[in-house]
Amino acid sequence: MSAQAAPADGEAVRAYRAYNAAENTRDPVAMNALLAPDIAIEMNGRPALSSAEEDAVAMAALFDAYPDYHRDIVSVVDGGTTAAVRWRMVGHAAARFGGRLPDLDVHGSSFVVVEGGRMTRAWLYAAEGQIDAVLALAGSQPGR
Repeated sequence: MSAQAAPADGEAVRAYRAYNAAENTRDPVAMNALLAPDIAIEMNGRPALSSAEEDAVAMAALFDAYPDYHRDIVSVVDGGTTAAVRWRMVGHAAARFGGRLPDLDVHGSSFVVVEGGRMTRAWLYAAEGQIDAVLALAGSQPGR
């Protein structure tokens, strides 16, 4: 029996993996390049962010709150220009927040649509609480 090569990732999985890698290395330029300027992002079924610029502010707040933040991709379902991704976010809250934020250990899922190599829509689902706290923190950041 001959071994078959695994199929190549579709456009959405490639974009998501690249965004995740850029996120884990804190590369906002690479992250922004993978998002449509007018990306629409929902969190648990509610509008959360409506532009790549807002995503950059939220991610800066996340990195500030959890200096050792890291997201692991657990599994993917590849639909070509769409993808479903299970992930786990982990990180220790920055001491300067004085215990207002718990350490991060969140399992969740994202569903994304990609056009022309950029994510145009994203739906994130995770237990309420920790990510909402980071989005609230991002809302208090300059530029938001």
